[in-house]
Amino acid sequence: MLHYVKVDIPNFRKVLREESKMAERKTLDYVILAGLLRKPRSGWDLSRWMEGETSHFFSIGHSSVYPALSRLEEAGLAEHQSVASDQGPKRKVYSITEVGREALLSWAQEPAAEREVRDEQLVKALCYGFLPEERVLERLRQEKVSHERKLEMYEEFERRLEAQLKEGVISKEAYLGTLLTLRRGIGAERSYAEWCDEAAEMISPTTPPHSASRSSS
Repeated sequence: MLHYVKVDIPNFRKVLREESKMAERKTLDYVILAGLLRKPRSGWDLSRWMEGETSHFFSIGHSSVYPALSRLEEAGLAEHQSVASDQGPKRKVYSITEVGREALLSWAQEPAAEREVRDEQLVKALCYGFLPEERVLERLRQEKVSHERKLEMYEEFERRLEAQLKEGVISKEAYLGTLLTLRRGIGAERSYAEWCDEAAEMISPTTPPHSASRSSS
């Protein structure tokens, strides 16, 4: 009996690893289905859509898109048509099937898995009490600028989204879903920029809120 347990433990761990990979792929598949729910797209179009619309909450590499599309097509959740292209060979344009739509919307009603948060900036912040004040304030200033730039980008994206709705380029359903995720990104970037000011004030109470840096010269 003991020998049986020892032999099966490695296999059990392997099964757990495979299940974890499947869960990760499953989320990616649903991201792609959400893109196809809005309109048919090629693999390249999906990559560009995700880069602009989902990268602030679910970032993936371009090379992951095509294997996922193959899985979805094999499962009957997506299908493709070969469409002529002005710039070379025919493109595969994918669309969501009715089965895929039902699977996606059923999944969307389930509770989301607990998020894993990994923030390198906060790991660095653990060490800030041991560093020279001026270096920490400069690092916080740079971090704030980075998040303010992202905030401006998301706010511009929201303005374009409003214009697309008025022009009838996107449906009200697609507009609402994109706006919800966009507002989350806007809130996160604004909150991070505010944290940079708060952190600078904690480190040096005389530092103005609008500037997290003091001259190190």
